Amino acid sequence: MEFRYLFQFYIACLLLNIVALPICYKLFGRMRDGGVIVGKTIGLYLCGYLMWLLSSCHILKFSTLNSILCILLVAICCYGPIAYSCIKYTKSESVVAPSDTKSKTKYKSDNATNAANTQRKPRSVNDDSLGFFEYIKANYRAFIIGELIFFAMFLALNWIFAHRIPGSDTERMMDLGFMNSIYITDYMPPMDMWSAGKAINYYYFGQYIITYLTKISFIPVGYGYTFGLYLIAAWVFTAVFRLVQTISGSRVAGVLSSVAVVFAGNVHYIVFSKIVPFFWDILQLEGEKPSYWFANSTRYIGYVPEVEKDKTIHEFPSYSFIIGDLHAHVVDLLIVVTILTLLWVYLCYIKENVKKDSNLLKTCVNPYTVLIAFLLGISSMSNYWDLPIYYVVAGSIILFGMISTIGLCKEVPFFVGLSGIFIYMLNLLVALPFNLKFDKMVEGIGVVSRRSLLHQYLFLWGFPVILSAIFIAIVLKKKRFNEKILYVILLALCATGLTLIPEFVFVKDIYIDGFPRANTMFKLSYEAFVMFGIVMGCMISYIYKLSKEANGFEAYQYKKIAVIALLILLWTSCYSITAIKSWIRDYSSDNWQGFDASKTIRENNSLEMNAIDSLVEIVEASDEKQPVVLEADGDSYTNTCKVSVLTGYPTVLGWHTHEWLWHNSHSYMESRRIDVESIYSGEDIDQKKSLVEKYGIDYIYVGLKEYEKYEIVQNYLLEQLGEVVYCEACDSGEIIEIIKVTH
Repeated sequence: MEFRYLFQFYIACLLLNIVALPICYKLFGRMRDGGVIVGKTIGLYLCGYLMWLLSSCHILKFSTLNSILCILLVAICCYGPIAYSCIKYTKSESVVAPSDTKSKTKYKSDNATNAANTQRKPRSVNDDSLGFFEYIKANYRAFIIGELIFFAMFLALNWIFAHRIPGSDTERMMDLGFMNSIYITDYMPPMDMWSAGKAINYYYFGQYIITYLTKISFIPVGYGYTFGLYLIAAWVFTAVFRLVQTISGSRVAGVLSSVAVVFAGNVHYIVFSKIVPFFWDILQLEGEKPSYWFANSTRYIGYVPEVEKDKTIHEFPSYSFIIGDLHAHVVDLLIVVTILTLLWVYLCYIKENVKKDSNLLKTCVNPYTVLIAFLLGISSMSNYWDLPIYYVVAGSIILFGMISTIGLCKEVPFFVGLSGIFIYMLNLLVALPFNLKFDKMVEGIGVVSRRSLLHQYLFLWGFPVILSAIFIAIVLKKKRFNEKILYVILLALCATGLTLIPEFVFVKDIYIDGFPRANTMFKLSYEAFVMFGIVMGCMISYIYKLSKEANGFEAYQYKKIAVIALLILLWTSCYSITAIKSWIRDYSSDNWQGFDASKTIRENNSLEMNAIDSLVEIVEASDEKQPVVLEADGDSYTNTCKVSVLTGYPTVLGWHTHEWLWHNSHSYMESRRIDVESIYSGEDIDQKKSLVEKYGIDYIYVGLKEYEKYEIVQNYLLEQLGEVVYCEACDSGEIIEIIKVTH
């Protein structure tokens, strides 16, 4: 059954890829594979966004049938013009040739001339005269190879991580709760499962898009969570490979960049996992030898040495995939790599089509800028940090692409300015339904009072920054400059800038007192890692090629740089091997846990699963959609709030710190905490009734966590609020109850 679900999920991804092929044909033909791999994300986000938009506007409910209908609508829009062209071409072919001999001779002569001209003219995948079916014919092998790579990676990652399913020790409960709430909602925005009466005030679109894919796959949410997570990893690996292969012309470079983005860690791993223990043993130092846990490479600045008021976060994709969080920055990797691929083909478009006398409007408003704006709009709803980051990256590529094409002239500011305004306004329009119902959680920009120590910065970012500096110096020396080198340099500079920003300023949020720049460093450096990873293979490949062209000592220098960079990259990539061994430990068949992301949560609450499953049956039988179910609140990253997580039914208050962050208010969270405690342990029945009405509570759940959290649970008073619809005695003496409130 589990592997059947996996294949259903994969088939749904393949279907969305096929839907978007006409867009790939028009916009991504410059890619080595014709851009077919990008079709997965383009198709997913076009169909998913259409469903979300219609649901947000209360036009269609978010259902499986309507989700499939949206696929059909997008497919008609994509394939309609092609079908029309085919019909038109068929009709034109059916026109009878002139009957007289002279006309026939001329007709044949013209056809022969046209055929000869066609043969003399070289045709390529990006040639507008190449038809869609020729495009498919030219790229079907690349499409099949890409799918095989993707599926092999997808299957392997799911198999590996089916040997450990995290519980509350990561943010899996939050992400799973989002998906369950989204899955059962009719109209967007979905209800916050941890704040009854409120919509999710967080960037939920990433979880929504995986839930959308889960619906059209006809599989349970727990499986959709797991498959969605490793869909991202497998797709990013394949897409980065194709992007870098196109830029560098080298498969090896493509593999290196894919490994750098998906599997690599940072130099901190090499230093503290390998070098420090090695010299500790060689020098026979006294004291306890430092140990290494793979999470240490994401929690270094502020921890070693410990700085109480400056603890930071600097995660990267491989760590995210290993711990298994389907969080905003992880899901948005689909958008990030698609945007960076789109910016590459748009840079090529600028180099080929823009001239000083070009039509200003056509240059700035075209399918490329429309798609860039659309993806940025999606990004602002999935992980808002990526909007300003990639808006600047896009602006840099457009600006320097224009300058390198038409020179530093007066037309450039107009071209870039109009493009920027158009992209920004369209991006706002795309995200408008989301922003109208969303309150931002930031309070401005602050100036840092503490900065990272130099050796700390170098352990984390020294390798890619120094390699980028060497690469730029070599390019300037060789004076070889084209769109490929421009693209690599701009990404490297943007990535370097992202690592430096948290050393000077930070975005104010609820962590300002103890961890002021933690979130800023986390979100900026995460994107820096991705961009550095993409250009890593390009830079190493370029420098190595130069070593073959040069002579003597210069060739030796280039080869030495390339080899050293390659070895460091491969060594940092061993981070994933170390981390997976530490995280999973046991790969035996006895430790197989499967693909259901909710399994550990269910096992940790096994004594209460009958009650929770019965609650779902009761709700479904009564045709209620998303009732409010009161349960005990709790601290973040604890095994609490399992009812709301597993069902998607909202409760009054869930994980404290998360709700504090989402509403940017400690008092909001605290007032709800007090009210929940009053309902369970208070002795005033009238107060209980008032609070039940205040939050619209439909069911009251009394389970083991409720008995554990509150010294006295007033069961007899709670039962006066309605009817007991479930009751079960535990071996420990507690009675698990579900009370349906009478309003």
